[in-house]
Amino acid sequence: MEYDIVKLHNELVEILDYVVDVCEKNGFEYCLLYGTALGAYRHRGFIPWDDDLDIGMPREDYEKFIEYTKKNPSNLFSLQDESNEKNWFLTFCKVRKNDTLFIESMSDGLYSNNGLFIDIFPLDYIKKNTGVFSLKRTCVNYFKHVLRIQACPNFFLEKEGKIKYIFDRILSFPSYLFSNKKLIHCVNRLMISKMDESEMSFVVQYDESSQAAVMEKKIYLPFKQCEFEGKYYNVPNDIQEYLRRQYGDNYMQLPPVEQRMTHKPLKIKL
Repeated sequence: MEYDIVKLHNELVEILDYVVDVCEKNGFEYCLLYGTALGAYRHRGFIPWDDDLDIGMPREDYEKFIEYTKKNPSNLFSLQDESNEKNWFLTFCKVRKNDTLFIESMSDGLYSNNGLFIDIFPLDYIKKNTGVFSLKRTCVNYFKHVLRIQACPNFFLEKEGKIKYIFDRILSFPSYLFSNKKLIHCVNRLMISKMDESEMSFVVQYDESSQAAVMEKKIYLPFKQCEFEGKYYNVPNDIQEYLRRQYGDNYMQLPPVEQRMTHKPLKIKL
């Protein structure tokens, strides 16, 4: 559907500024991630066709941010996760702008709050990329799929076809035994390392399933600032290496029109 992309970008920045204000007042660390970080470095703002905004926070600050926003709710913005959405199936949270609407095909009719949002991902740490980590990530990816297919059965039935869907439902048996909230709690326990952060050498973003999910800590930290939509926000320390690993050596080149992906919202109200 058609909508004013400039107005959407402006409202996404409003949500970002709210999150950044909370972070700066409380000493929480954050940085722009994924296409938002690429937009900051390549365009000094949004990728022109992009319709979302992603940031990350070290796990400790991520959890403190969630706790703070729940104790100090805003009239304009709302935090959304498994604690306030029964059908929540994600391993990260969103901050939504109240009195707006942005509904994706997968989550159509799923949530009570469907406002325009930004995604906030927890950044975890590991000592090194070992077999134990690979097993943990395999388990995390499995439970992520269980959560998605349980929350959005019609979406997957239409996408996969009846035979694959039935097979997936059989493999997703934990969803019949435990609530989404319990499953997400188990996934979070897998993600969080019990070792001291100072002993860790790598930063992990578990929701990313590619090799780019694991990067040396020095690529992320300490965060530095980069211009984005006329203001300055935190980005990974070695932004060039971060983007190269995420998007390849040609990340500064614009992709062909047919590869310019968006969320393609079903409904939108700004």
